[in-house]
Amino acid sequence: MRLVVSTSSTTPIYEQIKVQVRSAILSGDVQPGQTLPSLRQLAADLRVSVITITRAYNDLAAEGLVHSEHGRGFVVLEVEPDVAAAALQTRVDEVLRELRGAARHARLSLTDMHTLLDETWSKDD
Repeated sequence: MRLVVSTSSTTPIYEQIKVQVRSAILSGDVQPGQTLPSLRQLAADLRVSVITITRAYNDLAAEGLVHSEHGRGFVVLEVEPDVAAAALQTRVDEVLRELRGAARHARLSLTDMHTLLDETWSKDD
């Protein structure tokens, strides 16, 4: 699981981490029973405080996506496929609304956006 955080974003870092880990869990990139990176290791990798990672993981635990096991850390829980699909669709809807706003501020037309989406969609990441 690869996480990227932006210190220039208006979104708090813990929220950026939470969103990315949630997406990885719901999409199946991280399987039930797998442990998430340790608090200290992820904090060091992302160059953020352990408190930031703890907040993100605790929020995920409150959502029922992970739980903390003594000696193992945070472990991914089983998620119902329908719940995962609905949550992923909600995330796509949120991102599209953000994109629409950014495109309007940049004065991009819908045709411009279709072109950009087609280009982005065809790239191998």
